[in-house]
Amino acid sequence: MNHYPADVSTPVPGGAADRAARALRVTLLVTAGACLGLGAMGLALALLTGTDSSALWPGLTLLALGQLVALVAAAVAGTGLRRVLAGAPPREVTTRVRARLGHLSTALVALLAVAAAGWILARPSAVVAVLACALVSVQLAVVLRLLRR
Repeated sequence: MNHYPADVSTPVPGGAADRAARALRVTLLVTAGACLGLGAMGLALALLTGTDSSALWPGLTLLALGQLVALVAAAVAGTGLRRVLAGAPPREVTTRVRARLGHLSTALVALLAVAAAGWILARPSAVVAVLACALVSVQLAVVLRLLRR
């Protein structure tokens, strides 16, 4: 017979806190992975185009916008996970995280649209690179919407 108190930082298996912790852990891993993936894409763009390419800075800024939003989303998920593991009500935490992910998704699409339009006006020769990098970064918005479920 175990006389030690149960660890309060470990959710009860199969309970609401356990499901919330699992969902938030997946969200954290996916958003952190997206941040790393967008960084790798930016590095590949820099290596493939060279420093004298007109597509380098437009592409890097669009990928960096996605990377920044992915980093913020990972922080939101990590904070939510920490709160659930500390004993906060799981439904309250997951509702707040879902709302923030939705706001981040919307903000990313708006930022990418404005940035892409600005770069197309500033450097019409880089229109293909601008659209390609914007489409790569906007995939994060889709991922954030899927993670809200």
